[in-house]
Amino acid sequence: MFCFMAVCIGKSLCHTRLGSPAQDKPTTPSLRWPCHCPPTLCPKLFTARRDGPIRRSLALCSFRPLTRRRCGGDGGGRSWSCRGLGRLGWRVKLVAMEWGSESAAVRRHRVGGERREGPATAAAQPEREALAQEPLVEACSGARTRKRSPGGSGGASRGAGTGLSEARTALGLALYLLALRTLVQLSLQQLVLRGAAGDRGEFDASQARDYLEHITSIGPRTTGSPENEILTVRYLLEQIKLIEAQSSSLHMISVDVQRPTGSFSIDFLGGFTSYYDNITNVVVKLEPRDGAQHAVLANCHFDSVANSPGASDDAVSCSVMLEVLRVLATSSEALHHAVVFLFNGAEENVLQASHGFITQHPWASLIRAFINLEAAGVGGKELVFQTGPENPWLVQAYVSAAKHPFASVVAQEVFQSGIIPSDTDFRIYRDFGNIPGIDLAFIENGYIYHTKYDTADRILTDSIQRAGDNILAVLKYLATSEMLATSSKYQHGNMVFFDVLGLFVIAYPSRVGSIINYMVVMAAVLYLGKKLFQPRHKSAQGKFVALYLLGMFVPYLYALYLIWAVFEMFTPILGRSGSEIPPDIVLASILAGCTMILSSYFINFIYLAKSTKKTMLSLTLVCAVTFLLVCSGTFFPYSSSPASPKPKRVFLQHVTRVFHDLEGKVVRRDSGIWINGFDYTGMSHITPHIPEINDTIRAHCEEDAPLCGFPWYLPVHFLIRKNWYLPAPEVSPRNPAHFRLISKEQTPWDSVKLTFEATGPSHMSFYVRAHKGSTLSQWSLGNGTPVTSKGGDYFVFYSHGLRASAWQFWIEVQGPEEQPEGMVTVAIAAHYLSGEDKRSLSLDALKERFPDWSFPSAWVCTYNVFVF
Repeated sequence: MFCFMAVCIGKSLCHTRLGSPAQDKPTTPSLRWPCHCPPTLCPKLFTARRDGPIRRSLALCSFRPLTRRRCGGDGGGRSWSCRGLGRLGWRVKLVAMEWGSESAAVRRHRVGGERREGPATAAAQPEREALAQEPLVEACSGARTRKRSPGGSGGASRGAGTGLSEARTALGLALYLLALRTLVQLSLQQLVLRGAAGDRGEFDASQARDYLEHITSIGPRTTGSPENEILTVRYLLEQIKLIEAQSSSLHMISVDVQRPTGSFSIDFLGGFTSYYDNITNVVVKLEPRDGAQHAVLANCHFDSVANSPGASDDAVSCSVMLEVLRVLATSSEALHHAVVFLFNGAEENVLQASHGFITQHPWASLIRAFINLEAAGVGGKELVFQTGPENPWLVQAYVSAAKHPFASVVAQEVFQSGIIPSDTDFRIYRDFGNIPGIDLAFIENGYIYHTKYDTADRILTDSIQRAGDNILAVLKYLATSEMLATSSKYQHGNMVFFDVLGLFVIAYPSRVGSIINYMVVMAAVLYLGKKLFQPRHKSAQGKFVALYLLGMFVPYLYALYLIWAVFEMFTPILGRSGSEIPPDIVLASILAGCTMILSSYFINFIYLAKSTKKTMLSLTLVCAVTFLLVCSGTFFPYSSSPASPKPKRVFLQHVTRVFHDLEGKVVRRDSGIWINGFDYTGMSHITPHIPEINDTIRAHCEEDAPLCGFPWYLPVHFLIRKNWYLPAPEVSPRNPAHFRLISKEQTPWDSVKLTFEATGPSHMSFYVRAHKGSTLSQWSLGNGTPVTSKGGDYFVFYSHGLRASAWQFWIEVQGPEEQPEGMVTVAIAAHYLSGEDKRSLSLDALKERFPDWSFPSAWVCTYNVFVF
């Protein structure tokens, strides 16, 4: 601050009045420090030729603390020292700065001086110019001299040329960032590049693609449909039989078709209970000829969501597993342990078939670890995003074996935090089977995941090759390693793991990560403390900038690489996360945080620029323009481009609702098309195309009915609060759902047991709401303890295969039996997701009116409410 206050520029220091005997202590209006300047020196310093380029010297005074002493000169008029006010003395140093041009302040000073001095000044012109070119003389302290280059600058004034050029700095940073971005893009591209394959004993993506195309040609494969339960199962069994015929004599293959029935409760999506009945699984065990006591599981599922061919996570995962099975079975290398392949027939977002396998199949007792292939997108990179806790040996297995590693502990922590409204079979093996595993998923192009665009031709062959290479290598490693048999010995803490630009994976125990973090913090504190007490350098030279940018290259590159992967995964997911999560704010917050982190590396360049004001104004202008463009709606969020579609997801359910009272009489009946948008914009973009879908038909919550009186497929009512109800004719499915109370009995412990029976389509939802004064104490579902969803109601998801019997279950209600409004309200929703019953004329007509950049998934359903 003193250096700044002490600079006397132009007439503030050496005005011609300085030469006046009456005033030899000039001051500035805001600075009351005495600044002595010899009268014989000032006129010589402030002279110039009137014509041509001007070269002049400015006298600057800079202060530094001295001991108390009198003012005096060196006798030659070259330097001058003075004592400041108070007890502390100050030294005046005259520094010459050469400028190649004349400032306005100097010009005014020169003209005024020439008017006062008159013609006598011209005679001294050569002498003054010669003096201006002389070397600098350090005042007071001695006779040390130094020369300045003609274009040089004094360190005290950044405006005089010491700052970095804004244009050059901006260009240099732009080129630097462009180089980093190019390397990140190349790193991400090489994550889908195919290595050599196709030889015997190696994964062949072309064969896996053949499996994929056959499965997706069947069409949508919802659980309980003939396409899933008969056609797909038949194709899988045919291919497994061909593989068995080609298998090596060292191996033995066993095949089993499992159709389990069971129930479980999980806290996913706010908590609900799942009941599955007669679901089809195809299980294959590959083992050494003399058998094996331990096994590793490879899991996939082949069913798909309604109205989607499901090539991404559904068909491609099982296609990869089929090819891995073929390679291992025909290999001449003997296995030490068994490999069990589970072709899961009912993932359905609630993981039923995996639960049926680990709770009922005898081979499940052999499983010591598993590998699961899922998807959060379509093709692209396959990322390890979950591993078993307290099982670092699995991470080490992946690090040692995977050919194309791509893993991040950040992805694992984000997914397990529950931020992403999705789940995988990993949950079932971990929570119900206590089996550790590795979860892999395709994460690229999640915009078309589970839509009509989710077709086999959009799955890159290179992505199939990468996933197959990695899964084959890890399975072979585990099946020939002794770690699988003694895995309990290697349970000793969590791991930190991450890949380096897709080249290799670094993994170490979390306790080592803590030590590294502490060491980095200590080193940073010591370094900053050292810099704080060191004298500051006035220059920011090119060498320093180059070394600084070089040092930041690696951390900046990795940060960009990680951020890129996060945005590639999260941006599409936020487009299907419901109406209550504003994706713009979420992504803007993430982007702002990332920008602050990344720009913090270069924030010092703003202060090194010649004009900080101009730099800040430029950055503010860029920010303002971007903000205005975003707010003006310039960037439309959806696209129907065949090359890169980004559809808006909408659910259309043509529903007939029937409400019954305590006596079983129908008190209300209505029918309409219930509309749900899966993103924050709701129907705002749809209304211009379909005007009748507007706020006048917003669906109102039925306060007396469970889940607001609508047929929710899954308990996502807290994520989607904006929905619409367009009146339409009643639906009449050929296979109507039937729901009835079989018995109502008083228990010895003063509760009422209600037993129900339901029949209907392959997918139904059962809802329960206990009235005031009543509680749901027990039921025959899950582990026997009722689990509420968000809002306090109970949600049960039910699905069954083709040959399932009627669904019977009971609930126990604690409370006064005789209540005027009953003890509980229950509702049953039947969802027709396949066959002719899924369609209606009104539904088809409305669906056709949606714009091509949308994906309306439509089906018929019924909803019946009862009071008991």
